[in-house]
Amino acid sequence: MSPLENCPHNIQYISDECNGFKRIPKGDTFIYKTKNGKLVKKKSLLKRFESLVIPPMWTEVWICEHEFGHLQATGYDQKLRKQYIYHPLWIDFRQKQKYAKLFKFGQILPVIRRQAMQDIQLKGWPKKKILAVLVSLLDQHYIRIGNQVYRKENETYGLTTLRRKHLEDEGSKLKLSYKAKSGKYRNITIKNQKLANLIRKSSELPGYEVFRYIDEHGKSQKLDSSDVNEYLYNITESHFTAKDFRTWGGTVVAIDSYPAALKAVEENTRLNLETTIVKKVAKVLGNTIATCREYYIHPKVLKILTQGELAQYEQKKPPKVKYQKELRKNELLALSMIHNK
Repeated sequence: MSPLENCPHNIQYISDECNGFKRIPKGDTFIYKTKNGKLVKKKSLLKRFESLVIPPMWTEVWICEHEFGHLQATGYDQKLRKQYIYHPLWIDFRQKQKYAKLFKFGQILPVIRRQAMQDIQLKGWPKKKILAVLVSLLDQHYIRIGNQVYRKENETYGLTTLRRKHLEDEGSKLKLSYKAKSGKYRNITIKNQKLANLIRKSSELPGYEVFRYIDEHGKSQKLDSSDVNEYLYNITESHFTAKDFRTWGGTVVAIDSYPAALKAVEENTRLNLETTIVKKVAKVLGNTIATCREYYIHPKVLKILTQGELAQYEQKKPPKVKYQKELRKNELLALSMIHNK
């Protein structure tokens, strides 16, 4: 499928390897030059560059020649990490695409759960077993998957990069305590005792990371997000990722939080219902309120909840789902709410 399929307006898919404008420091400000080294003086172009709000500390800044290029600018921040600025229409389009696939994710989730439950029973510590543990944790706690770049550069962690020092074993309780993305500290209690016991045992395998597997040669190996995504693809034959669990989780937690949020607003009329719901979801996901509202709750669900239309969806028969009993009541309700028909 083309990345631009069903994309509205005149958006063009652009690479920063294409010709573009360069931003060059000059005193306390910047000048801009064309691919041929000519100074940009055209007011409409300078106004567009200014509207991109490119951070002044970025270096090697490239700016797209096309006003409707999906990628508008790139550069390197102070830690030499490549950064991107996308066209607002592209961001909106991608958001709608993400939410459009959430219904399909909810439909296939019972199949993922059954397969993970089956793989967790495997003997020893094969790759498939550890991936099933990771997917189960994503499913139950909506934890970020993590990557080595963030661990090395920011000392922040996610599931695949957690280390033994992040485990707090209190006997009856097992907690994951670590610094997550954006420096937020997470303290997550593993409620499922079977999963907690598997985590305890897997953390004893050779290596720093909590989640490692033993390969066919008897060596301990670490995992990353690509392994998890491949595992999900093998089950679903669709391109779902670890992040889909967080979007699904945020949407369902919004429904879970609705009764308490509604009660709080009735008791204190100064509170806003939507903000109260989003705050509760943000607390569970470990996000800011703004990020949670924009990226992790299906907008249709939030609209239904805040407009008091939940009851009509509770009366609807949920869409057909294979292994429907694997879904909770509010998960089935989420499917009904985001279903287009």
